[in-house]
Amino acid sequence: MFIPKYSITDLIARRLMDIQHATVVVDLLPLPVSILDLLKKESMEKTVILSTKIEGNTLDEATKRKVLYQTSSDNEEQEVYNLMKALQYLDEAEKRKLPVTEEFVKKLHAIIKISHGRRARISEYREEQNQVGNRNASGFFLPPEWQDVPVLMEDLIAWINSPETYSVPIPIKAGIFMWQFLTIHPYLDGNGRTARMLTTYLLRRGGYGLKGLFVLENFYDRNLSEYYRQLQLGLHHNYYFGRHDAELTPWLEFFVDGLAEVFQDAANIVTEKSAQMTRIEPDLIRKLDPQQRIVFAQLTFKQDTLTTSEMRELLRLSDRSIREKVSHWREEGFLEPRDQDAQRVRSVKLTMEYEKLAQDIRHEPDKFAHFLK
Repeated sequence: MFIPKYSITDLIARRLMDIQHATVVVDLLPLPVSILDLLKKESMEKTVILSTKIEGNTLDEATKRKVLYQTSSDNEEQEVYNLMKALQYLDEAEKRKLPVTEEFVKKLHAIIKISHGRRARISEYREEQNQVGNRNASGFFLPPEWQDVPVLMEDLIAWINSPETYSVPIPIKAGIFMWQFLTIHPYLDGNGRTARMLTTYLLRRGGYGLKGLFVLENFYDRNLSEYYRQLQLGLHHNYYFGRHDAELTPWLEFFVDGLAEVFQDAANIVTEKSAQMTRIEPDLIRKLDPQQRIVFAQLTFKQDTLTTSEMRELLRLSDRSIREKVSHWREEGFLEPRDQDAQRVRSVKLTMEYEKLAQDIRHEPDKFAHFLK
């Protein structure tokens, strides 16, 4: 049974708050789908470029960008292509909400590992002992014997999916998973790439996806020697002399600190892009908060009026919150009652100036649509 040992220090708690703040910024700031798609594509490509660099791929960035989407007979070029295919697989898996299982891990590794010709559907765990790094060099250690790998992986996957871990903050779960996976080292090659891909997937599945805009590898690339040092935790090089029962708090401080850094990078990008966009928005749209934009888009393209019940469903708010918002938005000149004489507001529509803007948008939807996303 895998029961990790760790504690939530003040540093970890502060950085978890920073991660949450960045998540809220990215979720709420308006950006058109076209820009988000471009930013996500750039993040995926950067992930591949840096992840292969971390693992020792010697191709320069320009060459890697050329081979991101094409197979090759060259091993290093194929490594780049495979990792992009793995990210695309994880993208589809997230849409389907697939859980992390042993089969899922084996499928992902089968995509990542360097191979030519017909690819195996899954990669079985290693069946021989290996070592990480060179003896007497930084980062060297001996993972568990191959006979122990299946049980250790089964225990790790069971821990990730256990009800007892539901209350564990997702970034903490992801950090623990990454360390334990790399410690088990279930494959002869491709463990680092697979571990980072799975860690990112766990974050995304847990609500910390930042719309696909963060690049975990950015932090490790900037702090590569420290990354390897922290993975060692000052432990004996042999797995069976302490690594199987390690105190993970120092690693988690490093992991969460790095995660907060790359999350803030993503939040800064979204903030800047959003600011650029709002500078050219019509004044009336610029005044709207994210929830008002949702209501405005609904009343522009789908309905002439909205009941308070429909608004509750649309915004996923309580009756009381909807009543308060309707009252506030009426004062701002955004909405007005459909029935001006009704004693209680049960249905609303856009005010005259916003309805005029809505009519303009209906006549030229392509010109305005990205402001409402």
